[in-house]
Parts: sequence; structure tokens; C-alpha cells
Amino acid sequence: MEDSKVELIKLVEDTKKEDKDAFTKLIEKVKLKLYKTAMAILKNDEDACDAIQETLLKAYQNINTLKNNEFFTTWIIRILVNNCYDIIRNNKKITYLDDNLLSSQDTYYDLYEQESSLEYVLNKLDKDLKLVTVLYYYDDLSIGQISEIINIPEGTVKSRLSRARNKIYSILKEEEGENCG
Repeated sequence: MEDSKVELIKLVEDTKKEDKDAFTKLIEKVKLKLYKTAMAILKNDEDACDAIQETLLKAYQNINTLKNNEFFTTWIIRILVNNCYDIIRNNKKITYLDDNLLSSQDTYYDLYEQESSLEYVLNKLDKDLKLVTVLYYYDDLSIGQISEIINIPEGTVKSRLSRARNKIYSILKEEEGENCG
């Protein structure tokens, strides 16, 4: 077993023994994955931070329910994905009274000029394709882990990744054509 995995397992064991410093070190190891995943789903820094904060709280409170310490990363990302979808559901219930509020919020993350090329392409994907792409390429999770996190069969993960790659390819070809002509 590689050293980083052994260290992660040890930190989970120590966290289960109520070692708060161990939990802090655990979170340091996964914080970038958590942030990238939350941003990919929510596209809003404030909502992403809220989802991460809620995830950390739930993870700390429920760390003893984790049966296999080796799967900590998969487990915490699954909690995060569920929290992100809760935020999306709750945001749908919000009604804006002022059109200016709505338009300023819509443009926050959607402006092409403010996005990197990668973010621009990812944001053109359907949310189901985007999620598996981010989990696979950003978070370096296996197809099996992704399947477990979002509760879909491995074959579905593979087909979504394939569709995402094809869509990304066509978006890039389309952009290339627009830039040349």
C-alpha cells in the first residue's frame, strides 16, 4: 500500500478516536478535491463553501459510521455531492423580487471572459456529464468510486464519460471553427 494511503487510513483511525488535529490533516488532504467538485456542481463560490462547510460538519459527526477507512475520500465526496444537490433544490425555492438581483447573479459565473477555457467547456456540459467528468479527471476517482458516490452503475459512469469526451471534442471543434472564420 502506498505511503499516502497508509497515512490517510491512520488519520481516519485517529479522527475516530476524537483527535481533532488528525481530522484537520485529513481535510487538508482532500480540500482541493472538495472545492473543485462543489464548484463544478454549484458554479457559485458562496454555495460551494456552504456545501463544503456542511460536509465537514457531517463528516466529523459521522466519521464512526465509515466502515472501511480506506474509502474516506469517496465517502466524504459522496456527502459533498448530496449537500450540493440539497443546495440546488433549496435554491430553486427562492423567488427573486428584483430582476436586477437575478441578472447579476446569473452573470457571476457564466461570463466567458471570467472563465478559463476548461471551465467554459465544462459549463457547456449537462450536469450529469459534468459531474462524472470532474470526479474522474479533477478528483482522480475511479469509475467504481464514482459509481458508488452518485449511485449509478459503473457502465453508466463509463457511458457518461464517453459522452462527455465526445461533447467536449465537439465544443472545442466548434470553438476552433469560430475562431478561424
